[in-house]
Amino acid sequence: MTRPLSDPDPDPPTQWDEAIARNTALFREADLLDEIAYKLIQTGDENADVWLRFTEAKALADARRRAAYEDWMNIKRLMGRR
Repeated sequence: MTRPLSDPDPDPPTQWDEAIARNTALFREADLLDEIAYKLIQTGDENADVWLRFTEAKALADARRRAAYEDWMNIKRLMGRR
């Protein structure tokens, strides 16, 4: 069972490896969502619906990337306490 990173005595290196692996997956998911967003506008069909779908998909990718970055900063902060 994985202990939360807020646990005052994490089990290095396994705890950090798991946290970093989860964080890497978040960044990869953001990248995939970004790719999907840009594929929407690569069709050459530049109508309002396509741009709306692109904007929504890009916003989702950006939000996922922000969450991944915040998670990464938290991991670094907690690792610095060790």
